[in-house]
Amino acid sequence: MLTIDPQLEEKLKTLAKQEHSSPNEIITRLVDEYIQRKQAAGLLIDIIDDLPEIACFKYQNPLDMQMRLRDEWH
Repeated sequence: MLTIDPQLEEKLKTLAKQEHSSPNEIITRLVDEYIQRKQAAGLLIDIIDDLPEIACFKYQNPLDMQMRLRDEWH
């Protein structure tokens, strides 16, 4: 069971009526979407963590190198 603010409840009922749906269906869709986004974000982090280290950057920060290169162009 959920408890929500009465003003939010009225907005939810209005939205449900406009979409010819029930408040429960809207909450279910919102929670499902939220979970999918969280899982997608987690997957991206997993991919980044699994990237191999590049030997040429082993002892330097790639962003510092990029800034030095940009400075050379000016």
